[in-house]
Amino acid sequence: MPKKRSKKIRYAIEYALVRAFLGILKIFPFKQRVRYGGAFLGVLIANVKTSRQRIESNLHTIYPEMASTEIREISKAVGHNFGRSFVEILNNDASRKFPELRHASGPGLQVLRDAAAAGTGAIIVSGHFGQWDSARHYLKSEGMEVGAIYRPSSNHYFDRIFVPQIEHAGKPAFPSGRRGTANMLRHVRAGGMVAILLDQRFGKGESLDFMGQPALTSTAAASIALKYGLPMIPVYGTRRNGSLDVDIVFEQPIPHTDAITMTQAVNDSLAAQVRRNPGQWYWLHNRWS
Repeated sequence: MPKKRSKKIRYAIEYALVRAFLGILKIFPFKQRVRYGGAFLGVLIANVKTSRQRIESNLHTIYPEMASTEIREISKAVGHNFGRSFVEILNNDASRKFPELRHASGPGLQVLRDAAAAGTGAIIVSGHFGQWDSARHYLKSEGMEVGAIYRPSSNHYFDRIFVPQIEHAGKPAFPSGRRGTANMLRHVRAGGMVAILLDQRFGKGESLDFMGQPALTSTAAASIALKYGLPMIPVYGTRRNGSLDVDIVFEQPIPHTDAITMTQAVNDSLAAQVRRNPGQWYWLHNRWS
């Protein structure tokens, strides 16, 4: 069988399995859907050899003296949190109907309100931490539509599920890459808001510190904020004791200096969140190599 055809068949099978998984979950009410689906995915992430080894390796990189028992507990928490977050995001159409689960605070929130009122737009920065889409849900409930940048899946079928759900938390969704970036720039120039997650390895990025280790990081968000005079605000949605309730903190805007200094400040901001709640960050990323 030709390689291209074989890959297409594999992608179709993977897509069918994901659709079946989500279809089964839809039997349950939203909160149970998240708990059951999150628990299932959490067990997979924490116990499949490749994912478990990636999490443990990254934890050893940052915490070389950490006991193996603590590393195992954090690994379980990572799987549990990501499982719930993944199911929630793939059910954003239902999640938006539960605003009582999102609790917002912090000085950056008023800055965003002021920007929306003035029609000047803003850049929200965060990472794959806690429930990272909760802030966009909250802002939408206040009438602020916040777009998002996403990385297209290697299995293009998945984007049929993923992209519409991203947009239920805020439109538009911009694919990473030249075309998506151009559309995103037009959006912010017109006064739109966009959320960007900066904790994935970016091969053409700057080598900046993240939790004491060099990490290739995109400085694009800071460059855009500087070019168009937009506030760049770190935002984090932290789960309350593993529940579905999320505390969303809108921090002070990053002071405008230069793109590298500003991006390093974002890395430091996220690192502080991860150190406080290591089980809520996605340690599966190939962040430092």
